[in-house]
Amino acid sequence: MKVLWICNLMPAMFASATGMRPSNKEGWVSGALETVLKHAKEDGIQLAIAFPMQREEPMHGKVKGVEYFGFVENTAHPEEYDPALASAIGLICEEFHPDVIHVFGTEFPHTLAMMRVQEWKKRAVVHLQGVMRRCAEEYFGGLPEEVTSEATLRDVIRKDSLLRQKEKYEMRADNEEQALKLADNACGRTDFDKDFFARIHPDAPYYSLNENLRPCFYEGVWDQENCDLHTIVLSQGNIPLKGAHVMIEALSILKQKYPDIKLCIAGDNIIKGDGPVAYLKRCRYGSYLNSLINKNGLDECVRFMGQLKDTEMKELYLSSGIFVMPSFIENSPNSLGEAMILGMPCVASKVGGIPSMASVDEISFVSPGKPDELAQAIEEIFEDRETALKKAAAARKRAALSFDREANYKMLKWMYESIIKDNL
Repeated sequence: MKVLWICNLMPAMFASATGMRPSNKEGWVSGALETVLKHAKEDGIQLAIAFPMQREEPMHGKVKGVEYFGFVENTAHPEEYDPALASAIGLICEEFHPDVIHVFGTEFPHTLAMMRVQEWKKRAVVHLQGVMRRCAEEYFGGLPEEVTSEATLRDVIRKDSLLRQKEKYEMRADNEEQALKLADNACGRTDFDKDFFARIHPDAPYYSLNENLRPCFYEGVWDQENCDLHTIVLSQGNIPLKGAHVMIEALSILKQKYPDIKLCIAGDNIIKGDGPVAYLKRCRYGSYLNSLINKNGLDECVRFMGQLKDTEMKELYLSSGIFVMPSFIENSPNSLGEAMILGMPCVASKVGGIPSMASVDEISFVSPGKPDELAQAIEEIFEDRETALKKAAAARKRAALSFDREANYKMLKWMYESIIKDNL
């Protein structure tokens, strides 16, 4: 069985071979890759991986028996579709000649390009990760109009204001819907993405497929005796729809009762630095977060962690008391799954596909954009440790089933075999 993966980013294992920096994002690809490679020989799977790169010429090589193809794409502007991509993807298919093609993500130019390669697209399955239309709709995360309509000097120079960012998401949503209308197969993992695909393309097969987490998260257990109970962790907060501003407002409420409270935000640090130079370099959302922190006297309480490796992220989880996801929309965030499988108490917005990941008996649900409600849910965990630990243990059991690597691999293999059979 010859399988071609088309990914959104270059998997880390190819970094040294290509001389490029590995990405800490999209851990589900590395999680699936480890398991597939474990079984590849015994199951007769020959895997190749294609990924976009910002360079003038494509790349081709092999690492640890896995063939790779680097194709040229403007990764800085994934909202822009280049018709030449269809030819590039078509050439990769002709060279590798896959039996099945697994395309990760739906809103990227190469996904639409793959769907336009008529002679190969019937062998392809599109893997739904987010739902870009809903992300575009919720992009501003309830920010005041005076924030969304303003731009900093950095935004003006880069042509990257909040309004422009939302427009880019809308363009990506348009590409996503065009790709899904052309898709002959799709796979996903929540009722949310399944319903979305059914509305776009009701006649195409949809395969339910849970994802694997990054390998290091399958070891270790969160322990309240070895963490700072009043430290809250967010996996990212670089765009408004992730709700970091809501968490900071909730933090100002909680600080009145818990003066030692801390908030750690992983991912891109959009407020880094002090002084006039840092001020000029900030995006509008970063400037707004900084103003919220200063206004509420939270300078010593909030820490932006920057990009973290998988092991560093795991260590942050284990040393913190609560994982919070205050997003305005999500599908099936693996960062929440990672917190669940470690056994952390979790609070998340009841939006999108998150209710498919856990029940009220496993995590605490809140409405998006409600700082008072979020603060109350966190306080309940602080005060009622027995219930918090009971929920966390139940969430850990649920995650162990949802993210079972061997079970998910069997489902992945069955999906590939089904698509191949349909194309005989």
